[in-house]
Amino acid sequence: MAFDIPHMIATTLIIFAVIYPLNHMAQFENISKGRKTLITFVVLFVLIFMLNLVWPYGSGA
Repeated sequence: MAFDIPHMIATTLIIFAVIYPLNHMAQFENISKGRKTLITFVVLFVLIFMLNLVWPYGSGA
């Protein structure tokens, strides 16, 4: 099994690009931790799903 480093880097960038802004947005200050976690999960799931549709893991760069 070969590691697809560019795909891992793209996934990492998506994760950081979602988590950092969501943790620093004023709209999410007053909601519960569980609801914030659910929103983060849904956004990450959709974005990573789209990445994998466009660029399947192991297909090369």
